[in-house]
Amino acid sequence: MEASKLLEKARSLSPEERRVLAYFAENISVGELRAVKELRYIGISNPIQVIRKLVGMGFLEEGEECFNLAKPLRLYISRRGKHLLLQELRR
Repeated sequence: MEASKLLEKARSLSPEERRVLAYFAENISVGELRAVKELRYIGISNPIQVIRKLVGMGFLEEGEECFNLAKPLRLYISRRGKHLLLQELRR
């Protein structure tokens, strides 16, 4: 799925889901244990549930004991910059 379609789809995310997606926009690839710990620290009550939902929607990818921002969004960051992606998520 293209980044533009993902960003359009992101408009329907809950505030908590947007916070998790913004976390991955900042960190790109994070080990599962670290992601859970840091997301709980910033107030996400059930990080794994939110992460799995975002994986299912195509925003994140699951690796071996880690989660990554989906490739189209990584390409968007490399071409346009992280600040523009984060700005889109805050709309």
